[in-house]
Amino acid sequence: MKTIQTIVDEMKKVLSEVHSQQYHQLVELLQQDRRFFFTGEGRSGFIMKAVAMRMMHAEKRVYVVGETITPAIRTGDALIVLSGSGTTSLSVHSATQASNSGATVFLVTADEDVLGTAPFLQGLVLPAATKSKKHAHRKTIQPLGNQFDQAAHLLLDAAIIDAIEGTSYDSLKDNHANLE
Repeated sequence: MKTIQTIVDEMKKVLSEVHSQQYHQLVELLQQDRRFFFTGEGRSGFIMKAVAMRMMHAEKRVYVVGETITPAIRTGDALIVLSGSGTTSLSVHSATQASNSGATVFLVTADEDVLGTAPFLQGLVLPAATKSKKHAHRKTIQPLGNQFDQAAHLLLDAAIIDAIEGTSYDSLKDNHANLE
């Protein structure tokens, strides 16, 4: 139980340090009527699939980068990128392509130095430990990038809840998979 409490305390600390303006920009983006594309590598990619699924439940048009049914991104679309370092190759490539296509790119990262540079002109800093030694100063009992992954999942779920405020449980449930 001590480990669980320590992890919960870590999540409270990390999430309490998120800049409210950046968080509200994300919520406002998710509220918009546009197509949303989600990407991340490794565990960040798994988290983004869960985020895309939740947005689909809220009747948003969503796609996951790399899936065979993902169409071309265009002007007016939004790409949400999850990358602890903000420098992973697929994430940077996808963001550059999206930006060149006229889409909005929004990065969720642990590295504040990446924000404000092309293609990541908009985003949110999630001050959590990643597998990178650069972020080793963030105190955690968790291995590798677990703290970043968990905080990202909680943060993105909260942003979706805020973005879809007023959506009924029944309408979300109506869009839940029924072929399982």
